[in-house]
Amino acid sequence: MVFKHKKLLTAGLSAIMLISQAAPVLAVTDEDIQAAQNEKWATEQELAGVESDIAYTESLKQEVLDKIEGYDKELIITITAIKSLDKQIATKTAELVHTGEELEKAIENQNEQYDAMKKRIQYLYEQGGEAGWGSLIIGDANLSETVDTVDYTQSLYDYDRSELDSYTETVEKVETLQTQQTAQKAQLETMKKEQVSAKQNLEDLKSAAQKESEDYEGKIEEAEALAAEYYALIEQQNAQIAELQAQKAAEEEAARKAAEEAARKAAEEEAARQAAAEEAARQAAAAAAAQEAAAAAAAQQTYSDGTDAAAETYYEENTYTDEQNAQREATQAAIASGASTVDTSGGAGYGSATAVSSGGFTGQDVANYALQFVGYPYVWGGTSLTGGCDCSGFVMSVYAHFGIYLSRTTYTQANEGIGVSYGEMVPGDVINYGFHTSIYIGNGMIVHAADESLGIITGNNPAFEPIVTIRRFIY
Repeated sequence: MVFKHKKLLTAGLSAIMLISQAAPVLAVTDEDIQAAQNEKWATEQELAGVESDIAYTESLKQEVLDKIEGYDKELIITITAIKSLDKQIATKTAELVHTGEELEKAIENQNEQYDAMKKRIQYLYEQGGEAGWGSLIIGDANLSETVDTVDYTQSLYDYDRSELDSYTETVEKVETLQTQQTAQKAQLETMKKEQVSAKQNLEDLKSAAQKESEDYEGKIEEAEALAAEYYALIEQQNAQIAELQAQKAAEEEAARKAAEEAARKAAEEEAARQAAAEEAARQAAAAAAAQEAAAAAAAQQTYSDGTDAAAETYYEENTYTDEQNAQREATQAAIASGASTVDTSGGAGYGSATAVSSGGFTGQDVANYALQFVGYPYVWGGTSLTGGCDCSGFVMSVYAHFGIYLSRTTYTQANEGIGVSYGEMVPGDVINYGFHTSIYIGNGMIVHAADESLGIITGNNPAFEPIVTIRRFIY
Protein backbone atom coordinates (compact mmCIF):
# COMPACT_ATOMS: atom_id res chain seq x y z
CA MET A 1 0.00 0.00 0.00
CA VAL A 2 2.63 2.55 1.01
CA PHE A 3 4.86 1.64 -1.95
CA LYS A 4 1.95 2.22 -4.34
CA HIS A 5 1.12 5.60 -2.86
CA LYS A 6 4.75 6.68 -2.91
CA LYS A 7 5.07 5.66 -6.54
CA LEU A 8 2.05 7.77 -7.48
CA LEU A 9 3.34 10.62 -5.36
CA THR A 10 6.60 10.58 -7.32
CA ALA A 11 4.61 10.61 -10.58
CA GLY A 12 2.60 13.62 -9.38
CA LEU A 13 5.74 15.56 -8.48
CA SER A 14 7.23 14.75 -11.90
CA ALA A 15 4.07 16.03 -13.61
CA ILE A 16 4.30 19.33 -11.73
CA MET A 17 7.94 19.71 -12.75
CA LEU A 18 7.04 19.09 -16.40
CA ILE A 19 4.16 21.59 -16.31
CA SER A 20 6.34 24.14 -14.56
CA GLN A 21 9.02 23.74 -17.22
CA ALA A 22 6.53 23.91 -20.08
CA ALA A 23 4.44 26.83 -18.83
CA PRO A 24 6.90 29.64 -19.58
CA VAL A 25 7.46 28.35 -23.15
CA LEU A 26 3.99 27.39 -24.38
CA ALA A 27 0.78 29.43 -24.32
CA VAL A 28 -1.51 28.19 -21.55
CA THR A 29 -4.65 26.42 -22.77
CA ASP A 30 -7.74 25.10 -21.04
CA GLU A 31 -6.31 21.62 -21.67
CA ASP A 32 -3.18 22.53 -19.68
CA ILE A 33 -5.28 23.73 -16.74
CA GLN A 34 -7.54 20.68 -17.00
CA ALA A 35 -4.49 18.40 -17.03
CA ALA A 36 -3.16 20.11 -13.88
CA GLN A 37 -6.58 19.80 -12.23
CA ASN A 38 -6.69 16.12 -13.19
CA GLU A 39 -3.28 15.62 -11.57
CA LYS A 40 -4.55 17.34 -8.44
CA TRP A 41 -7.70 15.21 -8.47
CA ALA A 42 -5.56 12.06 -8.71
CA THR A 43 -3.45 13.29 -5.78
CA GLU A 44 -6.59 13.99 -3.76
CA GLN A 45 -7.82 10.47 -4.51
CA GLU A 46 -4.52 9.04 -3.31
CA LEU A 47 -4.68 11.22 -0.20
CA ALA A 48 -8.21 10.01 0.45
CA GLY A 49 -6.93 6.45 0.17
CA VAL A 50 -4.12 7.14 2.65
CA GLU A 51 -6.54 8.82 5.07
CA SER A 52 -8.87 5.84 4.73
CA ASP A 53 -5.94 3.54 5.53
CA ILE A 54 -5.10 5.69 8.55
CA ALA A 55 -8.68 5.59 9.78
CA TYR A 56 -8.85 1.82 9.31
CA THR A 57 -5.51 1.27 11.05
CA GLU A 58 -6.62 3.58 13.87
CA SER A 59 -9.74 1.44 14.30
CA LEU A 60 -7.60 -1.71 14.43
CA LYS A 61 -5.28 -0.06 16.93
CA GLN A 62 -8.26 1.02 19.04
CA GLU A 63 -9.56 -2.55 19.03
CA VAL A 64 -6.17 -3.72 20.32
CA LEU A 65 -6.11 -0.95 22.94
CA ASP A 66 -9.58 -2.03 24.03
CA LYS A 67 -8.26 -5.58 24.36
CA ILE A 68 -5.30 -4.34 26.39
CA GLU A 69 -7.67 -2.43 28.64
CA GLY A 70 -9.75 -5.62 29.04
CA TYR A 71 -6.61 -7.61 29.81
CA ASP A 72 -5.61 -5.02 32.43
CA LYS A 73 -8.99 -5.30 34.08
CA GLU A 74 -8.82 -9.09 34.07
CA LEU A 75 -5.26 -8.92 35.41
CA ILE A 76 -6.41 -6.72 38.27
CA ILE A 77 -9.17 -9.19 39.08
CA THR A 78 -6.78 -12.15 38.76
CA ILE A 79 -4.06 -10.53 40.86
CA THR A 80 -6.67 -9.61 43.47
CA ALA A 81 -7.90 -13.21 43.44
CA ILE A 82 -4.33 -14.50 43.84
CA LYS A 83 -3.76 -12.18 46.79
CA SER A 84 -7.03 -13.28 48.33
CA LEU A 85 -6.09 -16.90 47.82
CA ASP A 86 -2.68 -16.23 49.37
CA LYS A 87 -4.44 -14.84 52.42
CA GLN A 88 -6.82 -17.76 52.56
CA ILE A 89 -3.95 -20.24 52.16
CA ALA A 90 -2.04 -18.45 54.89
CA THR A 91 -5.11 -18.61 57.08
CA LYS A 92 -5.59 -22.29 56.33
CA THR A 93 -1.93 -22.91 56.99
CA ALA A 94 -2.23 -21.17 60.37
CA GLU A 95 -5.41 -23.09 61.06
CA LEU A 96 -3.69 -26.33 60.18
CA VAL A 97 -0.82 -25.46 62.53
CA HIS A 98 -3.31 -24.69 65.27
CA THR A 99 -5.30 -27.82 64.48
CA GLY A 100 -2.10 -29.85 64.54
CA GLU A 101 -1.23 -28.45 67.90
CA GLU A 102 -4.72 -29.21 69.18
CA LEU A 103 -4.49 -32.68 67.70
CA GLU A 104 -1.16 -33.28 69.41
CA LYS A 105 -2.59 -32.01 72.69
CA ALA A 106 -5.72 -34.12 72.33
CA ILE A 107 -3.66 -37.21 71.53
CA GLU A 108 -1.40 -36.44 74.45
CA ASN A 109 -4.44 -36.04 76.76
CA GLN A 110 -5.90 -39.18 75.34
CA ASN A 111 -2.70 -41.06 75.95
CA GLU A 112 -2.36 -39.69 79.48
CA GLN A 113 -5.92 -40.55 80.26
CA TYR A 114 -5.47 -44.00 78.77
CA ASP A 115 -2.22 -44.60 80.71
CA ALA A 116 -3.82 -43.46 84.00
CA MET A 117 -6.82 -45.66 83.39
CA LYS A 118 -4.61 -48.64 82.63
CA LYS A 119 -2.64 -48.07 85.84
CA ARG A 120 -5.79 -47.92 87.95
CA ILE A 121 -7.21 -51.02 86.31
CA GLN A 122 -3.93 -52.86 86.67
CA TYR A 123 -3.65 -51.93 90.29
CA LEU A 124 -7.22 -52.93 90.90
CA TYR A 125 -6.77 -56.39 89.52
CA GLU A 126 -3.42 -56.85 91.14
CA GLN A 127 -5.06 -56.23 94.54
CA GLY A 128 -7.80 -58.83 94.09
CA GLY A 129 -10.50 -57.29 92.18
CA GLU A 130 -12.98 -54.80 93.18
CA ALA A 131 -13.06 -55.86 96.85
CA GLY A 132 -9.39 -55.51 97.22
CA TRP A 133 -9.55 -52.15 95.49
CA GLY A 134 -12.28 -51.15 97.80
CA SER A 135 -10.40 -52.35 100.91
CA LEU A 136 -7.35 -50.54 99.73
CA ILE A 137 -9.35 -47.36 99.47
CA ILE A 138 -11.59 -47.61 102.55
CA GLY A 139 -9.72 -50.09 104.84
CA ASP A 140 -11.78 -52.19 107.23
CA ALA A 141 -15.33 -51.00 106.57
CA ASN A 142 -18.73 -52.50 106.97
CA LEU A 143 -20.69 -53.95 104.07
CA SER A 144 -22.63 -50.82 103.45
CA GLU A 145 -19.54 -48.82 103.18
CA THR A 146 -17.97 -51.46 101.02
CA VAL A 147 -20.89 -51.33 98.62
CA ASP A 148 -20.67 -47.61 98.46
CA THR A 149 -17.01 -47.87 97.81
CA VAL A 150 -17.55 -50.34 95.01
CA ASP A 151 -20.14 -48.14 93.51
CA TYR A 152 -17.75 -45.26 93.74
CA THR A 153 -15.04 -47.33 92.20
CA GLN A 154 -17.36 -48.24 89.34
CA SER A 155 -18.17 -44.60 88.97
CA LEU A 156 -14.51 -43.83 88.73
CA TYR A 157 -14.10 -46.54 86.20
CA ASP A 158 -17.05 -45.29 84.21
CA TYR A 159 -15.67 -41.78 84.45
CA ASP A 160 -12.32 -42.94 83.17
CA ARG A 161 -13.99 -44.67 80.26
CA SER A 162 -16.13 -41.64 79.56
CA GLU A 163 -13.14 -39.33 79.63
CA LEU A 164 -11.20 -41.72 77.45
CA ASP A 165 -14.06 -41.86 74.98
CA SER A 166 -14.35 -38.05 75.08
CA TYR A 167 -10.65 -37.64 74.40
CA THR A 168 -10.85 -40.22 71.65
CA GLU A 169 -13.81 -38.36 70.10
CA THR A 170 -11.90 -35.10 70.39
CA VAL A 171 -8.95 -36.64 68.63
CA GLU A 172 -11.22 -37.89 65.86
CA LYS A 173 -12.85 -34.49 65.45
CA VAL A 174 -9.49 -32.74 65.35
CA GLU A 175 -8.23 -35.26 62.84
CA THR A 176 -11.36 -34.74 60.72
CA LEU A 177 -10.92 -30.97 60.93
CA GLN A 178 -7.28 -31.34 60.03
CA THR A 179 -8.22 -33.46 57.01
CA GLN A 180 -10.80 -30.88 55.92
CA GLN A 181 -8.38 -28.03 56.37
CA THR A 182 -5.70 -29.89 54.45
CA ALA A 183 -8.17 -30.48 51.60
CA GLN A 184 -9.26 -26.85 51.68
CA LYS A 185 -5.70 -25.67 51.61
CA ALA A 186 -4.96 -27.98 48.69
CA GLN A 187 -8.03 -26.63 46.89
CA LEU A 188 -6.94 -23.08 47.57
CA GLU A 189 -3.47 -23.84 46.27
CA THR A 190 -5.00 -25.39 43.15
CA MET A 191 -7.12 -22.28 42.65
CA LYS A 192 -4.09 -20.11 43.16
CA LYS A 193 -2.17 -22.14 40.63
CA GLU A 194 -4.98 -21.66 38.12
CA GLN A 195 -5.09 -17.94 38.81
CA VAL A 196 -1.32 -17.66 38.44
CA SER A 197 -1.59 -19.50 35.11
CA ALA A 198 -4.44 -17.18 34.06
CA LYS A 199 -2.35 -14.18 35.09
CA GLN A 200 0.57 -15.40 33.00
CA ASN A 201 -1.74 -15.97 30.04
CA LEU A 202 -3.22 -12.47 30.40
CA GLU A 203 0.24 -10.98 30.60
CA ASP A 204 1.24 -12.86 27.45
CA LEU A 205 -1.91 -11.66 25.64
CA LYS A 206 -1.34 -8.11 26.81
CA SER A 207 2.28 -8.23 25.67
CA ALA A 208 1.23 -9.51 22.22
CA ALA A 209 -1.48 -6.84 22.00
CA GLN A 210 1.01 -4.13 22.95
CA LYS A 211 3.33 -5.37 20.21
CA GLU A 212 0.44 -5.32 17.75
CA SER A 213 -0.49 -1.80 18.90
CA GLU A 214 3.09 -0.66 18.37
CA ASP A 215 3.01 -2.14 14.85
CA TYR A 216 -0.20 -0.27 14.09
CA GLU A 217 1.29 2.89 15.56
CA GLY A 218 4.28 2.53 13.23
CA LYS A 219 2.00 2.07 10.22
CA ILE A 220 -0.07 5.08 11.24
CA GLU A 221 3.02 7.25 11.60
CA GLU A 222 4.25 6.14 8.18
CA ALA A 223 0.83 6.79 6.59
CA GLU A 224 0.56 10.20 8.28
CA ALA A 225 3.98 11.12 6.93
CA LEU A 226 2.82 10.09 3.44
CA ALA A 227 -0.41 12.07 3.88
CA ALA A 228 1.67 15.11 4.82
CA GLU A 229 3.60 14.69 1.56
CA TYR A 230 0.31 14.52 -0.37
CA TYR A 231 -0.94 17.65 1.40
CA ALA A 232 2.26 19.41 0.36
CA LEU A 233 1.86 18.12 -3.21
CA ILE A 234 -1.75 19.36 -3.35
CA GLU A 235 -0.59 22.79 -2.19
CA GLN A 236 1.98 22.79 -4.98
CA GLN A 237 -0.65 21.67 -7.47
CA ASN A 238 -3.04 24.38 -6.28
CA ALA A 239 -0.30 26.93 -6.72
CA GLN A 240 0.50 25.52 -10.17
CA ILE A 241 -3.17 25.66 -11.22
CA ALA A 242 -3.46 29.22 -9.92
CA GLU A 243 -0.29 30.13 -11.82
CA LEU A 244 -1.62 28.57 -15.04
CA GLN A 245 -4.97 30.31 -14.63
CA ALA A 246 -3.27 33.62 -13.96
CA GLN A 247 -0.99 33.13 -16.96
CA LYS A 248 -3.96 32.20 -19.17
CA ALA A 249 -5.89 35.23 -17.91
CA ALA A 250 -2.88 37.43 -18.67
CA GLU A 251 -2.58 35.94 -22.15
CA GLU A 252 -6.31 36.43 -22.76
CA GLU A 253 -6.06 40.00 -21.54
CA ALA A 254 -3.10 40.60 -23.84
CA ALA A 255 -5.02 39.00 -26.73
CA ARG A 256 -8.06 41.12 -25.93
CA LYS A 257 -6.00 44.29 -25.91
CA ALA A 258 -4.31 43.22 -29.16
CA ALA A 259 -7.72 42.54 -30.71
CA GLU A 260 -9.00 45.90 -29.50
CA GLU A 261 -5.95 47.58 -30.95
CA ALA A 262 -6.39 45.70 -34.24
CA ALA A 263 -10.09 46.59 -34.26
CA ARG A 264 -9.23 50.21 -33.56
CA LYS A 265 -6.74 50.28 -36.41
CA ALA A 266 -9.21 48.48 -38.68
CA ALA A 267 -11.91 50.99 -37.72
CA GLU A 268 -9.54 53.85 -38.44
CA GLU A 269 -8.61 52.27 -41.78
CA GLU A 270 -12.29 51.64 -42.56
CA ALA A 271 -13.17 55.20 -41.63
CA ALA A 272 -10.38 56.43 -43.87
CA ARG A 273 -11.55 54.11 -46.63
CA GLN A 274 -15.15 55.25 -46.28
CA ALA A 275 -14.05 58.86 -46.23
CA ALA A 276 -12.06 58.23 -49.40
CA ALA A 277 -15.02 56.39 -50.91
CA GLU A 278 -17.36 59.20 -49.98
CA GLU A 279 -14.97 61.67 -51.47
CA ALA A 280 -14.71 59.55 -54.59
CA ALA A 281 -18.50 59.25 -54.68
CA ARG A 282 -18.85 62.97 -54.22
CA GLN A 283 -16.42 63.56 -57.02
CA ALA A 284 -18.20 60.93 -59.15
CA ALA A 285 -21.53 62.59 -58.38
CA ALA A 286 -20.13 65.93 -59.38
CA ALA A 287 -18.75 64.39 -62.54
CA ALA A 288 -22.06 62.62 -63.20
CA ALA A 289 -23.98 65.83 -62.61
CA ALA A 290 -21.68 67.61 -64.97
CA GLN A 291 -22.10 64.78 -67.47
CA GLU A 292 -25.85 64.88 -67.15
CA ALA A 293 -25.83 68.61 -67.59
CA ALA A 294 -23.73 68.20 -70.69
CA ALA A 295 -26.01 65.42 -71.90
CA ALA A 296 -29.07 67.60 -71.31
CA ALA A 297 -27.48 70.39 -73.28
CA ALA A 298 -26.52 68.01 -76.02
CA ALA A 299 -30.05 66.57 -76.11
CA GLN A 300 -31.21 69.79 -77.76
CA GLN A 301 -28.96 69.07 -80.74
CA THR A 302 -29.18 66.41 -83.36
CA TYR A 303 -26.24 65.12 -85.30
CA SER A 304 -26.43 64.96 -89.08
CA ASP A 305 -27.12 61.22 -88.92
CA GLY A 306 -30.11 61.77 -86.56
CA THR A 307 -28.71 60.21 -83.31
CA ASP A 308 -29.27 61.76 -79.89
CA ALA A 309 -26.03 63.28 -78.54
CA ALA A 310 -26.85 62.54 -74.88
CA ALA A 311 -27.69 58.92 -75.60
CA GLU A 312 -24.53 58.47 -77.61
CA THR A 313 -22.44 59.92 -74.79
CA TYR A 314 -24.23 57.64 -72.25
CA TYR A 315 -23.76 54.44 -74.21
CA GLU A 316 -20.10 55.20 -74.76
CA GLU A 317 -19.68 55.08 -70.96
CA ASN A 318 -21.88 52.00 -70.27
CA THR A 319 -21.06 48.69 -71.89
CA TYR A 320 -23.92 46.32 -72.65
CA THR A 321 -24.41 43.72 -75.38
CA ASP A 322 -25.02 44.88 -78.89
CA GLU A 323 -28.61 43.70 -78.66
CA GLN A 324 -29.14 45.55 -75.36
CA ASN A 325 -27.54 48.69 -76.77
CA ALA A 326 -29.74 48.49 -79.83
CA GLN A 327 -32.83 48.14 -77.68
CA ARG A 328 -31.74 51.01 -75.46
CA GLU A 329 -31.13 53.18 -78.49
CA ALA A 330 -34.66 52.40 -79.62
CA THR A 331 -35.95 53.21 -76.18
CA GLN A 332 -34.06 56.47 -76.07
CA ALA A 333 -35.34 57.37 -79.54
CA ALA A 334 -38.88 56.67 -78.36
CA ILE A 335 -38.34 58.90 -75.36
CA ALA A 336 -36.86 61.63 -77.58
CA SER A 337 -39.93 61.46 -79.81
CA GLY A 338 -42.12 62.26 -76.79
CA ALA A 339 -43.70 58.83 -76.21
CA SER A 340 -45.18 58.40 -72.70
CA THR A 341 -44.69 54.61 -72.66
CA VAL A 342 -42.32 52.17 -74.23
CA ASP A 343 -43.38 48.70 -75.33
CA THR A 344 -41.06 46.05 -73.95
CA SER A 345 -42.84 42.97 -75.19
CA GLY A 346 -39.68 42.10 -77.03
CA GLY A 347 -38.00 41.45 -73.65
CA ALA A 348 -35.76 44.46 -73.19
CA GLY A 349 -36.25 48.11 -72.42
CA TYR A 350 -34.62 51.15 -70.97
CA GLY A 351 -36.35 54.00 -69.11
CA SER A 352 -35.04 57.48 -68.64
CA ALA A 353 -37.84 59.82 -67.70
CA THR A 354 -40.72 57.45 -68.25
CA ALA A 355 -41.75 54.16 -66.54
CA VAL A 356 -41.84 50.94 -68.48
CA SER A 357 -44.99 48.91 -69.05
CA SER A 358 -44.19 45.33 -68.09
CA GLY A 359 -44.74 42.30 -70.19
CA GLY A 360 -46.41 40.15 -67.50
CA PHE A 361 -44.31 40.82 -64.36
CA THR A 362 -44.92 43.21 -61.48
CA GLY A 363 -42.95 45.29 -59.05
CA GLN A 364 -43.58 42.58 -56.44
CA ASP A 365 -41.86 40.09 -58.76
CA VAL A 366 -38.85 42.41 -58.79
CA ALA A 367 -38.94 42.65 -54.98
CA ASN A 368 -39.20 38.86 -54.58
CA TYR A 369 -36.33 38.30 -56.99
CA ALA A 370 -34.15 40.83 -55.15
CA LEU A 371 -34.79 39.06 -51.83
CA GLN A 372 -33.11 35.90 -53.14
CA PHE A 373 -29.69 37.56 -52.80
CA VAL A 374 -29.90 38.58 -49.16
CA GLY A 375 -26.67 37.46 -47.49
CA TYR A 376 -24.43 37.81 -50.53
CA PRO A 377 -21.42 40.17 -50.25
CA TYR A 378 -21.09 43.86 -50.93
CA VAL A 379 -18.30 44.78 -53.34
CA TRP A 380 -17.55 48.39 -54.22
CA GLY A 381 -18.03 48.87 -57.97
CA GLY A 382 -19.38 45.29 -58.39
CA THR A 383 -22.52 44.26 -60.31
CA SER A 384 -22.67 40.48 -59.58
CA LEU A 385 -25.66 39.55 -57.46
CA THR A 386 -23.84 36.51 -56.05
CA GLY A 387 -20.19 37.45 -56.45
CA GLY A 388 -20.54 40.95 -55.00
CA CYS A 389 -22.09 44.30 -55.93
CA ASP A 390 -22.62 47.79 -54.56
CA CYS A 391 -25.99 49.50 -54.04
CA SER A 392 -26.52 50.86 -57.58
CA GLY A 393 -25.02 47.72 -59.15
CA PHE A 394 -27.53 45.66 -57.11
CA VAL A 395 -30.51 47.71 -58.38
CA MET A 396 -29.20 47.69 -61.99
CA SER A 397 -28.59 43.90 -62.01
CA VAL A 398 -31.98 43.07 -60.41
CA TYR A 399 -33.87 45.12 -63.03
CA ALA A 400 -31.66 43.78 -65.85
CA HIS A 401 -33.02 40.29 -64.97
CA PHE A 402 -36.44 41.55 -66.09
CA GLY A 403 -35.05 43.21 -69.25
CA ILE A 404 -35.05 46.73 -67.80
CA TYR A 405 -31.63 48.33 -68.10
CA LEU A 406 -30.77 51.18 -65.77
CA SER A 407 -27.66 53.32 -65.64
CA ARG A 408 -24.74 52.42 -63.36
CA THR A 409 -24.71 55.03 -60.59
CA THR A 410 -27.15 56.21 -57.99
CA TYR A 411 -26.89 59.72 -59.28
CA THR A 412 -27.95 58.77 -62.82
CA GLN A 413 -30.59 56.28 -61.64
CA ALA A 414 -32.20 59.15 -59.71
CA ASN A 415 -33.23 60.65 -63.06
CA GLU A 416 -34.64 57.45 -64.59
CA GLY A 417 -38.16 56.06 -64.46
CA ILE A 418 -40.92 58.26 -63.05
CA GLY A 419 -41.00 59.90 -59.66
CA VAL A 420 -43.65 58.94 -57.07
CA SER A 421 -44.36 60.17 -53.55
CA TYR A 422 -43.58 58.28 -50.34
CA GLY A 423 -47.29 57.59 -49.83
CA GLU A 424 -47.64 56.15 -53.36
CA MET A 425 -44.65 53.79 -52.96
CA VAL A 426 -45.26 50.11 -53.93
CA PRO A 427 -43.00 47.02 -54.06
CA GLY A 428 -40.37 47.30 -56.80
CA ASP A 429 -39.98 51.09 -56.51
CA VAL A 430 -36.38 52.31 -56.13
CA ILE A 431 -35.63 54.68 -53.23
CA ASN A 432 -32.74 57.04 -53.95
CA TYR A 433 -30.86 58.73 -51.10
CA GLY A 434 -28.40 60.59 -53.34
CA PHE A 435 -25.35 58.57 -52.28
CA HIS A 436 -27.24 55.28 -51.78
CA THR A 437 -30.20 53.39 -53.24
CA SER A 438 -32.55 50.52 -52.25
CA ILE A 439 -35.56 48.57 -53.52
CA TYR A 440 -38.87 48.78 -51.62
CA ILE A 441 -40.31 45.28 -50.95
CA GLY A 442 -43.52 46.22 -49.15
CA ASN A 443 -44.73 46.29 -45.52
CA GLY A 444 -42.32 49.09 -44.67
CA MET A 445 -39.30 46.98 -45.70
CA ILE A 446 -36.43 47.52 -48.15
CA VAL A 447 -33.64 45.37 -49.59
CA HIS A 448 -30.26 46.84 -50.51
CA ALA A 449 -26.51 46.23 -50.72
CA ALA A 450 -25.61 48.00 -47.47
CA ASP A 451 -21.82 47.92 -47.08
CA GLU A 452 -18.85 45.58 -46.92
CA SER A 453 -19.53 44.58 -43.30
CA LEU A 454 -23.23 43.73 -43.87
CA GLY A 455 -23.54 42.75 -47.52
CA ILE A 456 -27.01 42.50 -49.07
CA ILE A 457 -29.60 42.87 -46.30
CA THR A 458 -33.20 43.87 -45.60
CA GLY A 459 -34.23 46.84 -43.46
CA ASN A 460 -37.42 47.95 -41.75
CA ASN A 461 -37.03 51.69 -42.26
CA PRO A 462 -37.24 52.91 -45.86
CA ALA A 463 -36.41 56.42 -44.66
CA PHE A 464 -33.31 55.46 -42.63
CA GLU A 465 -31.55 58.22 -44.61
CA PRO A 466 -33.08 61.38 -46.10
CA ILE A 467 -34.85 60.39 -49.35
CA VAL A 468 -33.92 62.36 -52.50
CA THR A 469 -36.41 60.69 -54.86
CA ILE A 470 -38.47 57.53 -55.34
CA ARG A 471 -38.38 56.10 -58.89
CA ARG A 472 -40.83 53.65 -60.51
CA PHE A 473 -39.86 51.56 -63.50
CA ILE A 474 -42.88 49.26 -63.83
CA TYR A 475 -46.54 50.20 -63.96
